[in-house]
Amino acid sequence: MARGERLAVERRVAGSTVTYLHHGIDVGDGTVVHARPDDFRDPFGGGRVERTSVSEFAADRAVRVVTEPPAAFAADEIVARALDHVGRDGYCPVVDNCEHFATWCATGRRASRQVDLVTSRVVAAAGRVAAAVSAGIGGRVAVHTLAGATVRLGFKTLVPAAVVGEAAALVAEWRAHQRGASARDSRRAGEAAGLAATAGTCAVAGLAAGPAGVATGAMAGAALWLAGSAAAAATPVAVRAVRRITGR
Repeated sequence: MARGERLAVERRVAGSTVTYLHHGIDVGDGTVVHARPDDFRDPFGGGRVERTSVSEFAADRAVRVVTEPPAAFAADEIVARALDHVGRDGYCPVVDNCEHFATWCATGRRASRQVDLVTSRVVAAAGRVAAAVSAGIGGRVAVHTLAGATVRLGFKTLVPAAVVGEAAALVAEWRAHQRGASARDSRRAGEAAGLAATAGTCAVAGLAAGPAGVATGAMAGAALWLAGSAAAAATPVAVRAVRRITGR
C-alpha cells in the first residue's frame, strides 16, 4: 500500500452472509480517509467522511489495492482531495457511498462498480422477464427435436428461466468482483453462470420428451439467454450512437 492508493476491505451486510467492499484512500501515514455510515448495521441512517487508522478501516480483514478505474490524478492530489472532505456529512449506499467517494478522489468521477453491477443486472432481469411474459402471452414457443419430439416453452418456463438466469448471473458476477476480478472478468463470470442456469431451467421443461428433449430445451434456453444479452449490450451502444449523431 502506498500514499494515494485506493484501498478496499471486505465487509458483511449486517445480518447476512453477503459481502461487499468498503473503500478508502490511503493517506500514506497509517491512516485512511473513507466515507462510511454512522452505523454499518444501518447504512441508510446517514454517515460522514472520516480519517481513521488503517487497522480501524480494515477491522481485522485483509486490505487490497483497487486499480479500476485507473487514477487520473497524482498521489498527492488524490490525498488532498480526500482530506478536503474529512468531516463532510452525508452517506447513501446507493448514490453516495464509500466507493463513489474513493473513485471521485482518484478519477474525478463519482462511480461505484458495486452499484453499477447490481443496477445493470436488475435492469437486465426486468427486460428478460418482460420478454418472457410477452412470449408467454403470445403463445408457447415450440422447439422441435431431431428425433421428432416437441419441447414447448411457455410462460411457466420462460419467466422462471429469466429470473433464475439473472439471479445466477448476479451472484456469480458479484462474487467474482468481491474476489478482485476485473470488471470484464466479473461480467464474463456472470454471463457464463446465467447461460448455464437458463439452459438448465429450459432443459427441465424438455424432460417429458426424453434425452433429445432435454438437449433441445437446453439449447433453446442458451439461445434465449444469448439473445437477451445481445439486446442488453446493444441498448447502451445505440444510445451512445444517437448522442454522437444529435450532439447531445
